[in-house]
Amino acid sequence: MTDDLPAAWSRDRADASRPTPNATPRRFLRYVHDTGDVSLRVAPATLETTGRPGYELSVTIYPGLELEERTVLRTVTTCESCERLARQFMSVFDGRYEGPANTEAAVEYAAERVAPSAAHDGVVTDR
Repeated sequence: MTDDLPAAWSRDRADASRPTPNATPRRFLRYVHDTGDVSLRVAPATLETTGRPGYELSVTIYPGLELEERTVLRTVTTCESCERLARQFMSVFDGRYEGPANTEAAVEYAAERVAPSAAHDGVVTDR
């Protein structure tokens, strides 16, 4: 799936783990913008905070720095859906990003575009 990434993004990390030997592997992915100022994380949702299984997409501005700020953008049922949203975020971010001076504005704009609509603010399941 890295072929689908916008040119300014790269996959920094990809891991999988099994909570039990017979369980489905849970995937962890991290994407980083070429500037290093923005990263996206696809990881299993934490049941304690979300109350439901699935994957969450989060964005971190200025990762590894004192100014680091992480925000969960969305929780969905499958890793594939979360990856699709991550690629959508990357494309929208790149379209809005003009340089270091507007990093936060571009992240905010892209975050608004991948957020669930007010009409349906929950996890969508296939039925």
